[in-house]
Amino acid sequence: MDNFLPNPPHPETEWSACTLYSENAMTIQAALDVPLTDASVCLGPDGWYYMTGTVRSTQEKSVHAGIPLWKSRNLKEWQQVPAVRSHSREAAAASSPEIHYLRGTFWITYSLEQGGTGLLKSVTGSIEGPYDELGMMTSDGTDASIFEDDDGAVYWLYQDGNIARMKDDLSGLAEEPRLLEAAAWKKWIRSDKASLTKDLRIGTHGAFMKKIDGLYYLFCAEPFNRMGCEGTDTFVAVSSHIYGPYSRRYLVIPHGGQATVFAGNDGTIYAAFSGCGAYSPVRSRPAILPLELAGRGFIRPDRGFILEEGAVAGLQPLGQFPLRDPHVYTGPDGTYYLTGTSDRPHTDFWNGNDELHIWSSGDLKEWKHLVKAWDLHIDGTWQNHIYDSPCLWAPEIIYVHDTFWLTYSLKGGSTGLLKSVSGKAEGPYIDMGRMTNTDIDSSLFQDDDGTVYFVWQNGKIARMKHNMTGFAEDSRQLLDADGIPVGYEGAFIVKYKGKYILGAAEWHGDERVDGTYDLMYAVSDHIYGPYSHRHVAVPHGGHGTMFVDRDGRLMCTLFGNDRTAPFRARLGIVALHMDIEADHVIIRPDEAVRLGGNART
Repeated sequence: MDNFLPNPPHPETEWSACTLYSENAMTIQAALDVPLTDASVCLGPDGWYYMTGTVRSTQEKSVHAGIPLWKSRNLKEWQQVPAVRSHSREAAAASSPEIHYLRGTFWITYSLEQGGTGLLKSVTGSIEGPYDELGMMTSDGTDASIFEDDDGAVYWLYQDGNIARMKDDLSGLAEEPRLLEAAAWKKWIRSDKASLTKDLRIGTHGAFMKKIDGLYYLFCAEPFNRMGCEGTDTFVAVSSHIYGPYSRRYLVIPHGGQATVFAGNDGTIYAAFSGCGAYSPVRSRPAILPLELAGRGFIRPDRGFILEEGAVAGLQPLGQFPLRDPHVYTGPDGTYYLTGTSDRPHTDFWNGNDELHIWSSGDLKEWKHLVKAWDLHIDGTWQNHIYDSPCLWAPEIIYVHDTFWLTYSLKGGSTGLLKSVSGKAEGPYIDMGRMTNTDIDSSLFQDDDGTVYFVWQNGKIARMKHNMTGFAEDSRQLLDADGIPVGYEGAFIVKYKGKYILGAAEWHGDERVDGTYDLMYAVSDHIYGPYSHRHVAVPHGGHGTMFVDRDGRLMCTLFGNDRTAPFRARLGIVALHMDIEADHVIIRPDEAVRLGGNART
């Protein structure tokens, strides 16, 4: 199988992304404007596609008494067909139905809200039925599904990946169910999150199997807390044998929840799902999504569909040069200056990238390279005596005390400060020494009274001496109202509308595998707090930074560092909207403000 499965790369890697949106990608639309969850679609022998699912609305349930059905020739226009009705008490209370065609007829699997799974069979071979009740296949479990292998053997699946071969006449199970498990995640997981590496589940519910090019793809759904909010995603694990062993699981449909996968008339692989979560464009509505095979065992959404709502989802990168941890500053003359972690000179962000570069722009859209401001091989002093191959990370630029300053950090820990001796962003710069012996991600903030503060890592802060040679006080840790850091890295402070905004990066989900790298914030009326509860400001924003543009708008940088970001390791800029209420402040991306050419349609 593809190397993506046993050796997942860092999520900044573009080729391994879950979402890779094309330049002309469009937001996915609902196939039906009906509150339908657990959407299931299959292709019939007559060339029609058939859909079912769970109707959640009381009003819709009265219209579609029984198990609802629709059909379509093209997966776009759907028409209602008579619902499937059963005389059995169990089937009448069915939820999560799936429609399947095998052995010359239609079958509907279903579940009961209180647990238990059952099967209906069309006795005529047509979608209209009538259907025979074959009884309950299991007395517990939910989200039943059925799978026919190439040799004609049929398997019953349900809930979180339970499977059992069925009797030849499909009247029951021929063996005890067993639980299929995924391989443990082995890379890009923090050592203090051991539970993530030991968890072998593929999902919590919605098991569904599809065989593609000789491999078994087992899909499951799980609530995942990506982007720091409630939502349910679709995961998959892959094996060359039906009972495994299966690969590690990976995210396949963001906000997809329980999904079914089928081949179209033209051979295209599609997923039918209902949007799950606040960021889904098709919340509680069914949608049809083409899938692509990006490698053997590696399946993901087609590039032509945006699967997320909000200003960030449609962003396109503003610069084609690789960049992480981008920072933009509005200079005293109105020029915008950009810096961040560069991959130079070895096109590698993690080994030997020891150059600090600055770009400039007059409009935040077009960026030109201004200067290589610092090179550890040429300009380095103390930095080269700490690490054998130092990496220069996360620089930021600011204008205070009539000149420009650059903060930066080193891979492995330590932060430093550079000063422009010309008063210009181009420098040249001199080394002001080491600011901290540990930690990373340093930033400078100047308050209205001229006082300058050094902010770093997860919200540590210290007031600077007036001559900027070091700290004028002991450092302290800023915490939110729950007594926790606002994030774990990339901390900064910006003041806007009289409020101190403390920002930092945090992972949601499963850290660096399929989670999201989001920008968090908390606000205060005083620089040392108390700060509010923390919230997500920019999904996928991670270690970006906020700044105020020439027009007084609050803006934010981002670079894409997770598998569902709109792009990876490139500069993005999003406008922010800030609402100040009596007891809280809300900051979120502003969809009404777009930088020209910076959004997909």
